[in-house]
Amino acid sequence: MTDVHQRIPVPDGMRDVLPVEAGELSALERALSTVFASYGYRPVQTPLLELSDVLDRAQDEGVGRAYRLFDDQGRVLVLRPDLTIPIARLIATRMADEPGPLRVSYNARAVQPPSAGTGQGAERRQAGIELCGPGGPEDDAEVIAALSSALAAAGLPGARVAIGSVALVDAVLRAVNAGPEATDALWRALRGRSMVAWRSEARAVKGVKGRLRTLLDALPTLRGGVEVLDRIAAAAPAAAAECARLARTVDLVTAQGMPAPMIDLGVMRDWSYYSGIVIEAYAPGVSAPVAVGGRYDGLGARFGRARAAVGVAVTLELLHHAVGGPEGLEPAGVVVVGGLDDRVTAAAMLRATGVPVVAVPAKQRDVEAFAVADGRRFVARPVKAGWRVVDVIDGTTTTVASLEEGPWT
Repeated sequence: MTDVHQRIPVPDGMRDVLPVEAGELSALERALSTVFASYGYRPVQTPLLELSDVLDRAQDEGVGRAYRLFDDQGRVLVLRPDLTIPIARLIATRMADEPGPLRVSYNARAVQPPSAGTGQGAERRQAGIELCGPGGPEDDAEVIAALSSALAAAGLPGARVAIGSVALVDAVLRAVNAGPEATDALWRALRGRSMVAWRSEARAVKGVKGRLRTLLDALPTLRGGVEVLDRIAAAAPAAAAECARLARTVDLVTAQGMPAPMIDLGVMRDWSYYSGIVIEAYAPGVSAPVAVGGRYDGLGARFGRARAAVGVAVTLELLHHAVGGPEGLEPAGVVVVGGLDDRVTAAAMLRATGVPVVAVPAKQRDVEAFAVADGRRFVARPVKAGWRVVDVIDGTTTTVASLEEGPWT
């Protein structure tokens, strides 16, 4: 006989999500989407499968690691490993004639084979926004403010947002005359987050002295407030314009009542299509950023229409790990004993008021244990005086004349 507890494997990096967690993830998704909608972002959807040769246009080296398969015409298809690329394709084609600023949002999954030995999941459930506008720091600031507001609404008011800049790093590398080969090596080190490799490559750049040498050696480790930008601008005047842009972004974020993002020149994304600001958000107890994004002004042109754009995406699994089940996002669930047979009408009337009702038979056993396992807070049993209600979280019991008078109203 097959052991009912035997685990039937799923592909590496994939996992099943059980009802309680799935409900909590959906609640987080709704909380984020509500805030994004309040900023004017409209939902769009892109296919889970894309043509490989289309996605490979996004960057010179192609999309890299991805799950690939063939259709019946022999074309190579890709399970989207990233959501920004399909959104950029959609905006540059189907929405090419729409005037800006253009704001879109999405709730979708990206799938990418996990790197060997990392233990990372292959599937990421993400809620994100993309803004195609004039391309200035005003756009960057709105995306950061919307992100901070959305994370707070989802139960993470203390999220720490950090920003770096591809354009600022490029400006510093031009200021030191690093040259093409050294520049490529430094970028590989930065994207690989290897300070050892960065310092080694930085020291190999000849002819750099004084404050500029100190700046180059330490660039990815610089973090703090806008004073970091003042230090960079003083050492590398050629980078002053990019420093001023980031400082303006910070000012605009705080003007919207949001915490000032931290400047962190070590913040960088793996995708090479990023061209300006880079965004990460962190939560206590979570080793990876719960949200990532940035500016990618050149990506749309690869699909037919150049358009300045910036966006950010929240990974729901990581956010859920940080906050658990968000309180107040869903009505309390009530397990109604007899709602499946003897008290069908009472259960239906309560459900019609908007309260989630889980109906069980009148003779159901271990109802409280069932409620806990199913993620429901209350159990209601019919008694002579009406209904006896048990709160399975704090153990309190109350009696009400009708279900409409219960503590969930």
